[in-house]
Amino acid sequence: MTEKILDLFAGVSGLSLGLELFRDNKGKQIFEVFKSVEIDTFACETLRNLHGQEKVIEGDLTSKEIHKKVIDSCKGKVSIVVGGIPCQSFSLIGPRSGDEQRKEKFKRDRRDNLYQEYLSIVKEINPKIIVIENVKGILSKKDKTGKKIIETLISDFEKLGFEFIHEKTGEKYRLVNAADFGVPQKRERVIIVGVNTKWKKLLIPWIEKTHKDPSEEGNLLNYVTLFDAIGDLPNINSKITTTGLTKKEVELIEEKNKKINSGKEVININKTKYKSFLKKIQKQGKEFQDFIKSKDGKIIGHVARSHQKSDLELYELMGQGETAYDFLARSPEKAQKLIKYSMTSFKDKYRRQSHSMPSTTVFAHLQKDGNRFIHPNQARTITVREAARLQSFPDWFIFAGPMSQQFKQIGNAVPPLLSKNYIAPLVYQILRKRK
Repeated sequence: MTEKILDLFAGVSGLSLGLELFRDNKGKQIFEVFKSVEIDTFACETLRNLHGQEKVIEGDLTSKEIHKKVIDSCKGKVSIVVGGIPCQSFSLIGPRSGDEQRKEKFKRDRRDNLYQEYLSIVKEINPKIIVIENVKGILSKKDKTGKKIIETLISDFEKLGFEFIHEKTGEKYRLVNAADFGVPQKRERVIIVGVNTKWKKLLIPWIEKTHKDPSEEGNLLNYVTLFDAIGDLPNINSKITTTGLTKKEVELIEEKNKKINSGKEVININKTKYKSFLKKIQKQGKEFQDFIKSKDGKIIGHVARSHQKSDLELYELMGQGETAYDFLARSPEKAQKLIKYSMTSFKDKYRRQSHSMPSTTVFAHLQKDGNRFIHPNQARTITVREAARLQSFPDWFIFAGPMSQQFKQIGNAVPPLLSKNYIAPLVYQILRKRK
């Protein structure tokens, strides 16, 4: 029998997907989603396509009706509760990096207390194991009394009878980098795992990382690079937006756009070119490709966003790994002409990614623009499928809704491969350990 999972604040189920994809040494599936709970309509559509209608509860967990529905459907039926508690107010970018008035508002952000909904459900369901994922910023965020949010969070669960101490460090959480576990992205996240002492009393196992930075010594696989992840996808180009142009300029641009190949919603991978690509990558890249590729060889959502002409010119001029700040220092006249944003808050408002490294952290702001995710050698920002691969979603995974909403779902997700390579083995070891 599989262990049944309740996934709260599920997003598109990246955390529980990784658990479901995990297999023991006999190839047996250990974990299965019982219910996924999510408020976002488009994410719920994605979940229904993935799990089916009956496994998805759409709604706000602070609603008494939704709360009761979760309890009634899951009590006595799930052994593991997981959740990526909404993290906007914990984030070290965005509102917490703004002016003093905005910082003060976020000191009392109601989303800080959404974990209490998680807490309440855990109290009633009484699972064997809980898993909480959050951004690094939760480690420094304090409540209005000056107490760290993470200390309050863990203390509240300890009162319910959960233990969190890791056997190697003695700490009650672990800060992990997704790149250390095979994800082609540098993404630091706090993972909190608790064991119900009414079921077992034990320390949280220590899972060793599977990948390393190439500069480190040792026998581990090197980081999966951006090229390993997306280097097989066909070259495409961005069309030019016509906002703010004269009627004559619009006509010229529209004619030019007709000749631009911006990709297709569904394409088939060229087998000959793919074999050639595999010869260029090392073991870590091949293993990643084995994980993400679909059996039918189809690629969904590899379509370039349209951009302003000035942005496309800037993308072309920037070097791999270069930020807007770097470009401004190297070529001030061209930068001042092409960069429209203030450089005071974010020096990497534009960033061209590097083929030879994992990407920088993928986030939900992608729904607004992709300027921090400029393709390494094509003058455009990354596509939905490229973003999905950087988050380690398999090619068969389909995101619902318009492009902006697909980017939002991807940016908010837990990388499935982080869950499969770190969280799943950890939880599996807990299940197997004696009291």
